[in-house]
Amino acid sequence: MSATASSRGHPGYSGQGIPSVVLGKLVRLRHLKASELPAHPDISPLQSTSTPPELKQFVADVLEEADGFMTGYLPDTFKVKSSSKSSPPATAPVELLSHDISALDITKSSTTPGEDARAETWFARTSIHDNAAKEGTASWQEFDSGLRADHSQHEMEYTPDVRDAHTVLTWDDGLENFGRKVGAWEDVEMSIVEMVHVIPAPLNDRVFSELIITAKKAEELLVVQIPVQTKGMPGTAYNVNQFRKLQDGMYVSIERAELLDDGAKVKWQMATASDAKGILPMW
Repeated sequence: MSATASSRGHPGYSGQGIPSVVLGKLVRLRHLKASELPAHPDISPLQSTSTPPELKQFVADVLEEADGFMTGYLPDTFKVKSSSKSSPPATAPVELLSHDISALDITKSSTTPGEDARAETWFARTSIHDNAAKEGTASWQEFDSGLRADHSQHEMEYTPDVRDAHTVLTWDDGLENFGRKVGAWEDVEMSIVEMVHVIPAPLNDRVFSELIITAKKAEELLVVQIPVQTKGMPGTAYNVNQFRKLQDGMYVSIERAELLDDGAKVKWQMATASDAKGILPMW
């Protein structure tokens, strides 16, 4: 079944091949500047000439944008490349999808700064698993603890080419002020992390500076990673001197899981667009 056909039952589907979800300005393949981030004492000198967004509203905007992208924009627009890819040790088949977003598509949104718009090539994967703690699948609790909780550290553990996941700063104090709850979302976390990826020689290793927001609610969990500009921020461990200089790269990604069939199944999705920069080919 095509992505378009499978989306016709979605309440936001336009029915005319037109995405029902407008592309937002935050979950994009561009570096967010310090001035676009909620206030934080460690980066206040970088925000002194602007009015930072309010933390709770910022988190709500990112989660809404990311969730809408996965549940509305993706099924409306992405094309299926393969519907039966295997991914051992999981027994569930994986559906692979892709979609090109032009700069014009992004600038059509009245909320998106035109000067920052750039074309994005997205790849996505979807799989549906038995909700069970047994070989070949995983329980909902295991999905939550493995994908959402301590996301960056777990990503380093299960991704062979990730060498380091260095936390630059967190918004823990601010999030605690409202109990880490934003609307229906709970256990909200937000931090800036430097993800260091090993690239085969003779190319330089890459450091990806990412704003990471994670949250969950009754039957859904969400992980959003957005490129962020860390120049001048205290707490950075990479690219602060010539001895640890790495090639900068950037990626944006959304990872989502939800319970289906009264909790019997877990649907796991991920979508990402990236630019490793340097002389590394885009593919």
